[in-house]
Amino acid sequence: MSKEIAKIISTVLSPLVVLSVLPFLLLYKSSSNIQISIFWEAISLIFLGTFSLFVIAAVKLKYFSNLDVSNRRQRPALFSAGLFVTAMYIIAVYFLNGPKILMIATFGIILGLWIAEIINNKIKVSIHVAAITGFASFLVLAHGFQYTFAYLLVPLVAWARIKTRNHSLSQTIAGAVFALLLTLVIYIIFK
Repeated sequence: MSKEIAKIISTVLSPLVVLSVLPFLLLYKSSSNIQISIFWEAISLIFLGTFSLFVIAAVKLKYFSNLDVSNRRQRPALFSAGLFVTAMYIIAVYFLNGPKILMIATFGIILGLWIAEIINNKIKVSIHVAAITGFASFLVLAHGFQYTFAYLLVPLVAWARIKTRNHSLSQTIAGAVFALLLTLVIYIIFK
């Protein structure tokens, strides 16, 4: 029973799901303009959907072993595709005169994917835990400490990733520390 709950948590709080809500949350809180928030959320979902279709197609074609891309040897292709789609997104945001906060968040994602690809050649870090930690950190740094409750999701996702045997405790801790440090560096650079 608890393994099924862990799978649900891993799916509901997966990096793509977390990234899918981030643009709206960031923009609505900073602009209070629902139309702008929805517009950029739609643009963001187009790019996330493209990446999701890539992953699904790669699983169907047996290029990836599963949707989590658990096999470390398959992850360079995942990270490369993620970098490419994210780079295209940041170009779109730039040319459409998108909000600065989206540019900063997207730059952080590109940097994070690039560093994660390098790190994953040596050790396996939990991208799920990194994504939720980065999400919580970005909310707190961008909008204030009233969002610290989002950090409660970090141990929940870590537990789920350990319970489903996708990661060890050290891999989840490495993912959280990596994302926290990266988010702080991005914040300091762009503050």
